[in-house]
Parts: sequence; C-alpha cells; structure tokens
Amino acid sequence: MSLRAVLLITLQREPGSGYDILQRFKAGLAHVWQASHQQLYRELDRMRGDGLLACETMPQSERPDRKVYHLTDAGHRALDEWLAEPLTASPVRQPLFAKFFAWEQWPADARRDELTALQAQLAKRLVVYATIEKQWFADPASLTPAERAPWHTLRLGKRLTKTWLGWIEEVLEEDRERHVD
Repeated sequence: MSLRAVLLITLQREPGSGYDILQRFKAGLAHVWQASHQQLYRELDRMRGDGLLACETMPQSERPDRKVYHLTDAGHRALDEWLAEPLTASPVRQPLFAKFFAWEQWPADARRDELTALQAQLAKRLVVYATIEKQWFADPASLTPAERAPWHTLRLGKRLTKTWLGWIEEVLEEDRERHVD
C-alpha cells in the first residue's frame, strides 16, 4: 500500500484540504498509515500533477489560501484499479527483530530500556485507539457497513498492539529470570 492509495481512499470519501486530511489521519487513519505533513503535501502535489486530483483554491483572510482537493475521473479510476489489485502480505520490517539476532552483543540495560520504552509507546497507542473508538465507534451495532470497515481495522490494531505488549512482557520476564549481570 502507498500513501497515494490512502489519499485516494480519503478523498473519495470527502474532499478536503491538506490540513483536513492531516486531521483525518490523526482522528482515525493513524492506525492504518502514517505520514508527515511534508510527505502528504508532496504526494498531493504529485497526484495533482498526475491528473488524479483537482484543487479548488478558497481565499482566506489573514491566512494562506485554502486548497481543497478532490478526485478527478482519473483519480476514481486509479482507486478502482488499486482496489482490484490483489494484495499480498507485507513483509515485517521491524528493526527491533534484527537487534534480537545480536542479543549477546546488545547490552542488557540498553535492551531492557528499549523494550520498556516500546511498551510505553504501545500503551499510549492503545489509549489513542480507545479515544478513536469512543469518538467514532461508540455504538458498533448502529454502524453502517462503510463505517464498520474502519472499525474492524481499529479492532485489529488494538489486538496487534496488545499482542506486542504481551510479547514484550514475556521477553522482559525471561530476560529478568535468565540474565545475570
């Protein structure tokens, strides 16, 4: 998947400015895809240049003009083509796993500190997921099919994060039991 595909999906739901799209990322897409504002604006410009997006400029007082992007017919076709492509499981590219292959050289204190810091990051992610769920998916029974799809991805994100947290706890516990400084 690419940022381009995520932007096509986002803009087919509702046109928006770069700022609007960033807010959508923060509100719900962050568990699916992450991008800096520089990456997002660069890709919007490329997509506009490729004819996938059009832009309406809306003057604002005391602020730069607001550019509202929407899909062109070519953008809709590109999204349809991407949706028709079969996906394969993405390889796991996790630098932490590589460090595990150098376990004996990895200083024990640094290893524990890194795993503990990762635990804290993942715990914060669960809080974000809970906030998203409360804000957007408080009553799952009332969700439309289109609303249920992102809810399912959020649920998977929560499960994966909890699995990571459990795995890290197992590793730390084993390390405490076996490691002698």
